[in-house]
Amino acid sequence: MNTIQAIVLDLDGTLLDSSRHITDRSLRAVLDCHDRGIHVIIATARPARSVRMLLPDVLLELGCIIYYNGAHTVDSVHSMEDHVLIDQAVVSEIYEAIMDTSPELMVSFEAQDSMFSNRSLSEEQKVILGFPDGGPVPIVLTREEISQLHPAKLLLTNENNIYAELERRFANRVKLISTDGNKLIQIMSAAVSKAAALEHVLRRRGVHPEQVMVFGDDYNDLEVFKLCGHPVAMGNAIAELKSIATHITETNDKDGVAVVLERLAASRHLAL
Repeated sequence: MNTIQAIVLDLDGTLLDSSRHITDRSLRAVLDCHDRGIHVIIATARPARSVRMLLPDVLLELGCIIYYNGAHTVDSVHSMEDHVLIDQAVVSEIYEAIMDTSPELMVSFEAQDSMFSNRSLSEEQKVILGFPDGGPVPIVLTREEISQLHPAKLLLTNENNIYAELERRFANRVKLISTDGNKLIQIMSAAVSKAAALEHVLRRRGVHPEQVMVFGDDYNDLEVFKLCGHPVAMGNAIAELKSIATHITETNDKDGVAVVLERLAASRHLAL
């Protein structure tokens, strides 16, 4: 079996518990692996500002974080920063399609590490979008201002099953993902995925995907599960991830990441 050279950690539903905290046990397990020379890479749907609010500084300083499902990567070890944005014309077309179908919907736009929206968020929408306590609220823009945005990501709630309509019309032009129990729609450039971003990160480190262990729980982790040699599904993961995982661990509320990493730190070869 190949020695594990790197671990890739999703945040929500994976490293973070249901209260969006990292436990002392999980933090210690991650740092123990890092101290033993294993690369630690965080890959999340969240933006940088949100991650900074949720993670302790010691994790932020490990060297590489993939944000927005791969649309923004900061690899400080190699002094690299990558952005993959959605074409402005496509953004406008998608937004007009949403408004034509469901004009009451809230649509948010992630651009330059800020969130903008077409209307104020309800408390329920803040929960679905995973807003950290005390996080900044989106800046509300007019329709004309929205047409000028060049965002990395669009977010909206899947009301009236609008995901099916958007997929039918735009699946060949952008990346559409339904997550959080089919409640949240995430839209990015067609070139974006955690796997695509991770391939660049691994190449810079001279690490083969077969030597990588990845942890995840939702649809945006599928491609990186297929890329890496040691995919580990959380106990709370979707069935599609569990079906292709080499191992299923405990849930995120039972330190599922730590359960595996403690064994990895002790052996480095990890017979699951």
